[in-house]
Amino acid sequence: MSIVPPRIGVALCTYNGARYLQAQLDSVLAQSMPVDEVVIGDDGSSDATLSIVASFATRARSMGIEVTVVQHQRNLGYVLNFSDAMRRCRADIIFLCDQDDVWHLDRVEAAVRRFHADPTLLLLHSDARLVDGHGDALGGTLLEVLRVHPAEIDLERSGQALDAILLRNFVTGATCALRRSLLAQGLPIAARWSHDEWLAVIASLQGGLDLLPRPTIDYRQHGSNQIGASRRSFLQRLRGLVLLDAVARRRTAERLQALQSMLDERDVNIAPPRVQGLAAIAWRMAWSRVQLYRRPDVGWAWIGHDAPRLLARLANVCLAGGGWQGVAAACTGAWAGWRLRGLT
Repeated sequence: MSIVPPRIGVALCTYNGARYLQAQLDSVLAQSMPVDEVVIGDDGSSDATLSIVASFATRARSMGIEVTVVQHQRNLGYVLNFSDAMRRCRADIIFLCDQDDVWHLDRVEAAVRRFHADPTLLLLHSDARLVDGHGDALGGTLLEVLRVHPAEIDLERSGQALDAILLRNFVTGATCALRRSLLAQGLPIAARWSHDEWLAVIASLQGGLDLLPRPTIDYRQHGSNQIGASRRSFLQRLRGLVLLDAVARRRTAERLQALQSMLDERDVNIAPPRVQGLAAIAWRMAWSRVQLYRRPDVGWAWIGHDAPRLLARLANVCLAGGGWQGVAAACTGAWAGWRLRGLT
């Protein structure tokens, strides 16, 4: 019996991207494994973006690729734009595509190979080579700049991806490919979450999240990225915390409450039964991170870099409604993690 190959789709969102868009579109068409479908959602561009897209559509259709171009009458923002583009894709495996990056020639082939090998895989992301506005290498990769420790990657691969994501998201949408079946569970995207974060959380709850630990795209850093990557000093990271910003605290509270509601709806137990609500999130954050800190391959230098983030995230949970119960839960979770005890 012959195996029907999966249909490969691309969800690409554009907004005034004329400067870099052509290189990205060329890289999609140059793939060693061709794609079957491209859905482009334009968020109200006023430059030459739509002209470039029209030329691409003609060229791609001549190669047998289905192209759908949607021009939104109002600016949706990148999360809703991507959500709409993904919904419109009919392919089995959907690759997310930013307008200003460049795909490596085997991005599609490498990802499809992983999906074929693992039927439980729902979302695959990868590392990315960092380049400047001219496409010249900046001398590092995304995971290096984010200082992602191999122990965090081990969490993801061992079915504990949620524990890594609770502290920070290093699943970057521009590197993601996903099964269309994930969308039925992951859409709509919860309030205040980005599409890549939320879909990674949903996939992680089913053990369906994994990483391809090599760059599959050139991730362009040019100062206008919606979300970029850069090395930040300690003071810059402190300024990035939301503890002293009332508006940012409200946004964080909405994120955490959406996460809690989703976990409750799915009856997902992330803490001992006596710990409920946002306090359970605080317990899990502290428990999982302290266990990671105890690993022999995790050095004090990295712990010193990461621990302020843990404390800030725990404070966010408590300020978002966890209160003193959240503080107590974090303390008991940290102690359980130090003692290497589970959820009982």
